[in-house]
Amino acid sequence: DKDHLKSKLELFVEVTRANEEIHQHLFEIERLILKSTQLDQMVRQLKEAITQRFHIPYVLLFLVDDADHYMEHKLEERFSNRLKGTLNFIDQAKVNTWFAGKLKPVFHSKIKTPSDVFGKVWHSKNIQSECIVPIINRGDVCGAIALGANKPQHFHDGLRTEYLERMAERLAIAIDNILLIDRLQLERSNVEEESRV
Repeated sequence: DKDHLKSKLELFVEVTRANEEIHQHLFEIERLILKSTQLDQMVRQLKEAITQRFHIPYVLLFLVDDADHYMEHKLEERFSNRLKGTLNFIDQAKVNTWFAGKLKPVFHSKIKTPSDVFGKVWHSKNIQSECIVPIINRGDVCGAIALGANKPQHFHDGLRTEYLERMAERLAIAIDNILLIDRLQLERSNVEEESRV
């Protein structure tokens, strides 16, 4: 009984330590994205940080590019070539099929058929499991973070998602902040241009 309790206590301490480490990594990622002022810089740093800190080899960011979200900023036109392969633009109907009306992360633990999210690279990269986390802005899904791993069961039902959901919340705030700064800079340059004329 004593040995059993000791091993249980050791396991509890190990889990607690692992959770603290995850929390610290996510705190650093949140800090990184919230202080970003450029969308392309933020996307690159997010991908790098997730890959390095969590050893998740494949990270994609999707944004819904329609009238209700980011179309007015012409993001696809401005960034799709600069961030090819990391930032992708999709329509609302497509992102809704991923989450089936729920605002929670979706896991595919053993991918047997081509991934709807990772597309053609799925087979060549040997992606065995994936996690798709919704980015929610004003109550709607406005994008997603897709994480892919080479191990089956790396992402699985039952995995705690509150850390991922919080990171996605911060990402929505960061994107809004970046777009606000972008809009203000554009307005300022327009005013300066008009004053010269």
